[in-house]
Amino acid sequence: MLLRSTWWSIYAALASILFAGISASPAGAARRHRGRSNAATSTSAYVKRIAPKRDADASKLRLLKVSYDYDLARSEGVEYRGSIKVFLRITDESVLAADGRVIAEVKFTDLSNYHVNKAVVVPVSIDRSAEGALKPATFEIRNDPTNNRLVEPAKVYRLFINLRHKNEKGEMSAPLGCVRGPYYAATSGETRLERARHQIVMRTFKEFYYRQRGWRTGEKYPMDCYSYYMWATGFCTVGAKNGRTQLASLFGGDILYNDGQDIPKLDGENPIHGDYVRKPGHSFMLLAYDPQLKHVWTMEGNFNSTIEVVVRSISSSWKVGHLRDRHIRAGLFEQLADKLRPRD
Repeated sequence: MLLRSTWWSIYAALASILFAGISASPAGAARRHRGRSNAATSTSAYVKRIAPKRDADASKLRLLKVSYDYDLARSEGVEYRGSIKVFLRITDESVLAADGRVIAEVKFTDLSNYHVNKAVVVPVSIDRSAEGALKPATFEIRNDPTNNRLVEPAKVYRLFINLRHKNEKGEMSAPLGCVRGPYYAATSGETRLERARHQIVMRTFKEFYYRQRGWRTGEKYPMDCYSYYMWATGFCTVGAKNGRTQLASLFGGDILYNDGQDIPKLDGENPIHGDYVRKPGHSFMLLAYDPQLKHVWTMEGNFNSTIEVVVRSISSSWKVGHLRDRHIRAGLFEQLADKLRPRD
């Protein structure tokens, strides 16, 4: 009996250690959080995931032959105008045959509050006078007294877009389909730095979108995370060489790197989209910080050999290069105004 009791005590002790190990493991943590809300789970465990490329609510809709035009989005102007204007290129016959009564049904998300989506419905204007099969179209999400300021300056947004037809009685039909992929947009602001951040991020959104579609932009940089950031910001930074930012000089001297844990503080003081992050073996660009979920959205070159928008938990081991006004070269916007002006 004494021997059996001794073995039972040893067994119980081993079981207790094993159970404690399982509880401390990621799998054990997942089991403990099972049944809780998504928000609770995501703030308690490390997160690194590619952002969704399709709206789950529109997964059964037909993909329309409609694309985004980021060139026009950048050339529209860099001042904040209380709206986001989306430029489309349409070849889809079902959309073009809708007699000009096309409605955009938009799921609108502020990336700094990304667990909340807002539904917006706005008319689409199609330019049928344009030559060729590809017809330009636009719609605008604009602030008004009833929508509680959907659009704020110097912020980053994601839009999932479905198109519908409205008949002569003003009744909306079933969706014609959805536009492939999300549309990412940054709003500008009044300061030089906010205007530069807008141009930096919209430049990378175009590159991301083209990469997802298998298109080429003609930009020449190696598929490398470090080089991607140097290319993305090189058109506007002081001391850039051959269109590439010189990071060693940009965040050296009296403007040193911040730690990753400083991101909430930095975001509370100034926008962070366009900022640089370096971690062991990788680097990327910040897009937004969600203070409730404590996640950052990032734009990453050479993420699995492509470009991706990623959601991550913050790590204190990160080094953050936070852009300031003195980083932006003189005369930038005068040159951009001419370079980005739409050509006939």
